[in-house]
Amino acid sequence: MRLVIRASLIACLLLGTAHAAPPPAQVEVDAYLADLAIVPASAEEVDRRCASSLGLIAKVRQGLETREGNAGIPTDFATFDALGTLVGGGNFEMSLISQTNPAKPIRAAAEACVQKISDVATAISLSRPIYDRLAAIDATGLDPKTTYILNRALTDYRRAGVDRDAATRAKVQALQQEITELGLTFARNIREMKGELVLKSADDLAGLPQDYLDAHKPGPDGLIRITTDYPDVLPIFEFANKEEVRMNMRTIFNNRAWPANEAVLKSLLARRYELAQLLGFPSYAALITEDKMVGSPERVASFLDEVNAAAKPGAEADYAELLARERQFKPDADKVEPWNVAYVERLIRKEKYEVDSALVRQYFTFDKAKAGIFALMKDLFGADIRAWNTPVWDKGVSAYELYDKGRLVGRFYLDMHPREGKYSHAAQFAVRYGIAGRSVPVGALVCNFPAEGPMDHDDVTTFLHEFGHLIHWLYSGNQVYAQQSMDKLQWDFIEAPSQLLEEWTWQYDTLKRFASNPKGEPIPQDLVRKMNAARNFGEPSEWKSQLAYAAISLNYYSRDPARTDLTDLWAQQYQRYAMYPYVPGTHPYASFGHLDGYSAIYYTYVWSEAIALDLFTRFQTAGIRDTETALQYRKLILEPGGSQDASSLIQAFLGRPFSLDALKAKLQK
Repeated sequence: MRLVIRASLIACLLLGTAHAAPPPAQVEVDAYLADLAIVPASAEEVDRRCASSLGLIAKVRQGLETREGNAGIPTDFATFDALGTLVGGGNFEMSLISQTNPAKPIRAAAEACVQKISDVATAISLSRPIYDRLAAIDATGLDPKTTYILNRALTDYRRAGVDRDAATRAKVQALQQEITELGLTFARNIREMKGELVLKSADDLAGLPQDYLDAHKPGPDGLIRITTDYPDVLPIFEFANKEEVRMNMRTIFNNRAWPANEAVLKSLLARRYELAQLLGFPSYAALITEDKMVGSPERVASFLDEVNAAAKPGAEADYAELLARERQFKPDADKVEPWNVAYVERLIRKEKYEVDSALVRQYFTFDKAKAGIFALMKDLFGADIRAWNTPVWDKGVSAYELYDKGRLVGRFYLDMHPREGKYSHAAQFAVRYGIAGRSVPVGALVCNFPAEGPMDHDDVTTFLHEFGHLIHWLYSGNQVYAQQSMDKLQWDFIEAPSQLLEEWTWQYDTLKRFASNPKGEPIPQDLVRKMNAARNFGEPSEWKSQLAYAAISLNYYSRDPARTDLTDLWAQQYQRYAMYPYVPGTHPYASFGHLDGYSAIYYTYVWSEAIALDLFTRFQTAGIRDTETALQYRKLILEPGGSQDASSLIQAFLGRPFSLDALKAKLQK
């Protein structure tokens, strides 16, 4: 998952900047943001920090809105960047606290502040005085990057509705406030309303690895309680011998945050539809895709169908094999049930490809994976990662600094294990923008991996994926202005660098350096070869499931929600693309957090995978550990951030435009 930024900030913060001398506001803003206030001692401390942030934002905003005289890059645009940096920094700070702090009152206070800052961000995105100052800048003679970023700023302002009449702008602002509040509620319900599978006997866990059994013993009442946190859930789907246990867990997992989030999501869809209509778009999907690489909902739909056609033959072949294997323990099966997929896939990989998931996971632990990823970053990009002595919000959090030849590039936190009230998925959170010569970027990885004991290979892949977002954030944070960092890049490119890095978790030369069993023996090369042989099995079906989620998000936002039944539309689109049936009585949309942050553009995961595989062709040609290629990738893809159009970055690295050929070839193997 990409870095987390509140959706309502995008209209204000997806704005570019250009080279300029520091404006007066910059000094005060830099001094304020140098203080990382992400470990508050109380809700009252959060409130004070919030008030201070809002006060400084108001001061800088007023200075820009009342500026007179000739408009220019060194003055107006630079002050605008200082304002965006302050708004973004405040939002980043409070978002991280709201999703990770162990104390519920502190999380609640931070969440309330996110709402306030988001409301101010919306007001800034609709400020006609600021827009007029930026529009008055003479672009004659500006270099291409400055022209690009200035034009993007003006375009984003117009897309936000700044050129509408006062009544319309007021309505837009009111809608954006509601959207932010609904999004926060949606996320809070997912975070806090977790399900639980209660088992009466240890026999119900037959088939689970011993480390799992040791961690899930009966309580004083004799019952075993399994949470819906990922370290608890995923082994159930893969190893539990009892189909009833797998089925019950699937139902509970797919009903998280329901029914509470049904009304919330309906309201969120309605407010965004109303906003799109107000801004002259037929749907929110049309509004949100207009400035992406893909350009329109129609292009998204055709892209999904194109990939679906490529994936279909392989998925159907895999499905036939899955059904045949399921019938060996369930002779009357006429379809592969969703709760049986991971279990049967494991059996086939073990029997056909000699890959035993229980054996594979013995070679991975969180600490080993972390060490391996740090070493890989050094080998590829020259990243020198050192411990950072700084306060953290929980004993399970660690902190680091990234150096390049002695130069501090950025800092980051790792909050990697589940706990009560914490964000329950995996994502990179931005904490601070980096600006050349002024400040370094700061980020945080927030994931939910087991702290001790074996770790699935899939978890290692997810870890490296999220770390890809982190290094993108850090390496892109050396621009002249904050608004040129990677979160200003087109959203449907953002996942590509992370998905690219996943390939390294399948390479023996990488795995042998950190993957070892409890005896200290490195993972055998023959086992990695078998893992790769088995890798493609089930992959076309997995991508068809991703297409289903993409189609669901697109269709939820492509029509009038007043005439939309969430369950019916989910089932319809899911069964159109996915190989496995929708489970009646479940409501997966209630916990599908991307329906807020990504809204209609979940397609970006598949789109970015196509880009990632295309970029990877250069590594395949030069060698996956070729440092010259890796450093060119860092320079041409990661470091530019959002200072250029994504298509230009791809062209610069590949020497040609982006192609779907690599993705199609992978799906058709």
